[in-house]
Amino acid sequence: MKCLQRTTAAIAAAIGIVFGIMPLPIQAQSILNKIKNRAEQTATQKVLNETDKAVSKGMDKAIESATAKPDGNTPGTDGASAAPGPDTAANKQTAIHAFSRYDFVPGDSVLYANDFSGEAIGELPTGWNSNGSSVVVSLDGLRGQWLRMAQRTVVLTDNEQAFGPDFTVEFDMVLQIDFKGWLPPSFKLGLLASGAESTTANKLLSDPKGDKSFYLEISPLSDAANLMLESYEKYTRHFYSPPNKNKVARSWYGKSSHVAIQVQKERLRLWVDGEKLYDVPKGIPKDGQLNQLFFQLGSSPYEDEQIGVYVGNIKIARGLPDTRHKLVEEGRFSTTGILFDTGSATIKPESAGVLKSIAAVLTQHPDIRVHIVGHTDAVGDDAANQALSERRAAAVKEALQAQHQIDGARLEASGKGEVEPVADNQTAAGRAQNRRVEFIKL
Repeated sequence: MKCLQRTTAAIAAAIGIVFGIMPLPIQAQSILNKIKNRAEQTATQKVLNETDKAVSKGMDKAIESATAKPDGNTPGTDGASAAPGPDTAANKQTAIHAFSRYDFVPGDSVLYANDFSGEAIGELPTGWNSNGSSVVVSLDGLRGQWLRMAQRTVVLTDNEQAFGPDFTVEFDMVLQIDFKGWLPPSFKLGLLASGAESTTANKLLSDPKGDKSFYLEISPLSDAANLMLESYEKYTRHFYSPPNKNKVARSWYGKSSHVAIQVQKERLRLWVDGEKLYDVPKGIPKDGQLNQLFFQLGSSPYEDEQIGVYVGNIKIARGLPDTRHKLVEEGRFSTTGILFDTGSATIKPESAGVLKSIAAVLTQHPDIRVHIVGHTDAVGDDAANQALSERRAAAVKEALQAQHQIDGARLEASGKGEVEPVADNQTAAGRAQNRRVEFIKL
């Protein structure tokens, strides 16, 4: 087998990359070394090379020490079977602080969600379309299931609904690249309006533009990435931001990074890991409604097993939440934008924008007291979900006190578990809508 013949040299090169070239933090290195494709491969999909396996095997002891999970897993709690993460104040505060300037707030009504749970490993997600061999995989060291992009491939989701004029898109991505001195393939993520075509039409696979579109192109470098943003009205370019070398991008490699997009009619804003990369007032053409999310991976001299580009945890939400109006005037604000680790009350850093917006309202209206209520989906045990919702509400209260200096006497916290759903728990979008935190004016 050709890859086995190259194993010795490849291992040496990989170790050199991990420890000598890529300036990654220790945790990112661990994930990079451990990520493996567990897919049952089709004829067009290769298994990850023996180099990755050998390097991972040699470092198992260190990695297991860094990623060891506590005993007493809670089965099927709020979305998946998972060990509850540590719910310490230090962990929450550190995570939120890393996104301290993050001002993204998701839409108030979940339109589409997909975390690939229940999808067959080694297959394209049900209802999606692609012109290559992109498949669902699981990754060591990261929860859930992911879509692995194949080179020279465009992928379209199974969404069929228009997003509306105002909406948000979120997903996680992992970029794992075995840099060997030549350029890896570029990765495009974007949105389009399919027009008269179906949202999954084969025509869009050859050139994903439709009636209008935009995309961010990420061209990875070993110490950075070249980023370029373009939008089109049919095939006429509407907006162009030329390539620029972004050093922040090197922190995206070998770990899960969170991508957030906000569209307000013509205005386009885009963040990665809390860093606002673009804010373009006239970035989107006026006519036509965007209705599809697409991903595209280019070609390169690299073998497929040297390139790992993964996406997961997709959520698209309509509307622009008006925190002040809903909380002050209507007396109730509900959000799906405060996110937690699975089965845990540890707040994810990408929740910082929502927490900041709530804190701003409470600061501007010092007479307001609120009741914070946690809700879960219906996956898992009822009692476990009830306890989890209570812990999550308490964590939000604590974050508002510790991070934003809101007086704790103005805050109450409780949980409702899964007993008050606002959407269908049989769908991914419904479950995402049900996993929410409410703020009720007292």
